[in-house]
Amino acid sequence: MPLEPPSPGPGAAEIDAWLARLRHDLVKRLVWPARDRRDAGGTPAPGELVPRLIDEEGRPASADTLWAALAADAPRGLDLDAFAAALTCAGAAAAAGDVAGVLALEPAFDDLAAAARRLARSLNPGAM
Repeated sequence: MPLEPPSPGPGAAEIDAWLARLRHDLVKRLVWPARDRRDAGGTPAPGELVPRLIDEEGRPASADTLWAALAADAPRGLDLDAFAAALTCAGAAAAAGDVAGVLALEPAFDDLAAAARRLARSLNPGAM
């Protein structure tokens, strides 16, 4: 029985799809209320920055629950620790009404996206 070549790692399309889900389902829902408040000025009302999140079936969900599902689908080999820490901090910042703390999730997502694309290139050097 001949050996099959190892399967390639995640490609750009799979990584882009995962990143799009992460951005749509979690990041933008946390960041947009903080952006709106920043742009409008003033102090957030209690709870204003805390997102109302839903899962794939439309049920209320926490950021931790959504992240756990998304992380389970993350490209294998991608280091999620820094983003997970930033997400925890952003959630605490939202609860505290800290606009800048919530907005810090955006550069953390950008860093994760860059790392994911580097991973895809390293696993599939000729494909990107």
